[in-house]
Amino acid sequence: MDTQIKPNTGLSLNDSSGRDLLKASITDYLTFLRRQPAVCGSAEQHEALLKHIAQGHDLIKLVAAERLKITRQLDKQKHGWMEVEKEMTAPIEEALKPLKDAIEHYNREILRVRAHQQAEAANQAELTSKDETNWLTPDVSLVAIPKGVQMRWTFEIVDPNQVPNGYWIIDEAAIKAAIATGERNIPGVHIYEEAITTFRK
Repeated sequence: MDTQIKPNTGLSLNDSSGRDLLKASITDYLTFLRRQPAVCGSAEQHEALLKHIAQGHDLIKLVAAERLKITRQLDKQKHGWMEVEKEMTAPIEEALKPLKDAIEHYNREILRVRAHQQAEAANQAELTSKDETNWLTPDVSLVAIPKGVQMRWTFEIVDPNQVPNGYWIIDEAAIKAAIATGERNIPGVHIYEEAITTFRK
């Protein structure tokens, strides 16, 4: 297994013979690898293990490259069919837009009325709690939420200065960019060197 794996050896995913050769190469490599002791106690062993790992990475890259030969073509076909779909459905979406806009307008109006009714109901509830009920005012009944409308809680920021610290996100990208440009002192941040092993020949 000392010979570096070359991409142009007939190994392929595209045809059965090439795929069989590729599988055989992987099997041979795995058989060889299982016979190697996973021990790294010297510079020589370190170098040997790195070489074995690099050969494995070569195989992985080869499989990925062969896969890309197939999937890139499929991606092109997929993109083409998506364009056909878009071309055929765009007129339908355009024709539906006025109908959807009309429904949206109706829904907004109904919800506006409902919000007004809710405010009236809350006002009556407050008067009732104070024994100030106006018997001439009937109970407020809420108009139903239109079909197809789902109410969910959401938010918008109206004053960032009042948002508690627990709801802010640290901009890690900005910190990394600052470190990359030489910054070594950021309040509240411990900047340190980290050892990262790269498996290269």
